[in-house]
Amino acid sequence: MRTVNDFAGKTDNDRIDEAIRNRNGDIVVIPPRVSDIEPERNWWLLDRAILLPENTTILLQNCRIKLSDKCRDNFFRSANCGLGIENPEMIGNIHIRGIGDCVLEGADHPRSTGDSSKFLACPCPKNFSGSPNPTFNDLHRHSYGTDAGKEGESGNGDWRNIGILMANVHHLSIENIRIVEQHAWAISLENCSFANINHIEFTACMTRVIDGEEHNVENQDGVNLRNGCHDVIISDITGTTGDDVVALTCISSQFRVRKDGEMHSTQVLGNDYTKREKGIYNVIVRNILASPAGGCCMLRLLPTDGAEIRNVVIDGLVDTSPADFHSWCSVLVGEQIGLVGEPGYPYGTVSEECLFDISISNIISNARSAVFIPGGLLNSSISNVSNRYAKGKTLDCRAPQLMKGVLTTNIHERN
Repeated sequence: MRTVNDFAGKTDNDRIDEAIRNRNGDIVVIPPRVSDIEPERNWWLLDRAILLPENTTILLQNCRIKLSDKCRDNFFRSANCGLGIENPEMIGNIHIRGIGDCVLEGADHPRSTGDSSKFLACPCPKNFSGSPNPTFNDLHRHSYGTDAGKEGESGNGDWRNIGILMANVHHLSIENIRIVEQHAWAISLENCSFANINHIEFTACMTRVIDGEEHNVENQDGVNLRNGCHDVIISDITGTTGDDVVALTCISSQFRVRKDGEMHSTQVLGNDYTKREKGIYNVIVRNILASPAGGCCMLRLLPTDGAEIRNVVIDGLVDTSPADFHSWCSVLVGEQIGLVGEPGYPYGTVSEECLFDISISNIISNARSAVFIPGGLLNSSISNVSNRYAKGKTLDCRAPQLMKGVLTTNIHERN
């Protein structure tokens, strides 16, 4: 094993990078920080992302890793991708494993938060627009960032706000980590396969008190799978998120051609789908005990523009929200057909035959809808679903004529 404390460098990033460069096939251990520079600080402070090359295992041991106020970057990123890197190679065997209490924590004053559709503002109260009758977009168009209005800096969020970003990686794992106040999505995989993400705890709620004032921090999802992901297990997820707890989103809109490594996107890979698959398949999501504290979903499936989500097992979701808090829904399957072109809907065309072979079981909700299916679903099953919210719906199907070959059993509607 190679322990980061055994390496020298001017910054914490330098020491961690040096340990990774000299690993020689060994595991790189990040324990609590020990240094003659700022000896009173036992946590690691990052000014840039830790880049993980092929065949790298990081072992976190009861450590805390925090983004500095200078940092506009990820905690960890696969080393094959990044700003201006076109045609990133496929790499394999990257693992991040925690032992004990291992924390990844956002900056005290983030330079940027939210996804690429959000405009930075500082300060950023919830209704930044000041409208007396704010719409949903008014409330969620802006996100906190000290780079707001700075010359030479992007005024929108992008993929650098993601906590752990892996792209074109096969055989990877992320386990036993607590992620606190991430700047956008905590974990995002793009075109990754044979992956295992387990025992992750989140602490976020879409708003944050900074310098005594409450600010809007958008898109604090937990785990996101993007286009091309397959053969993935996501399990044992706990805590609170500001947005969806788990999301499978293969948004393949061609409204704008996007190159690999482009900054103005929440995906580091481009949208040339001759290079990779559009869809998401062969996924298991199980044992989720969490609260979407921002009011969104526990789990979302969203395919657009010909992409498919198929062969997905969802088993064991328990909404841990307080009794008086009711999010939108626990499981959102698809989207309303024909939303393309409507105001505020940037995702592209939604097909009625893009979701099939989905198994949803053992859901305990406290949301307005336990399972919400606004569009089509084919050859699937839904079973053992209940909603403890007396005014909520258990199975909410808005277009039953588009549900074909769907078996439902033990759907517990309240009297």
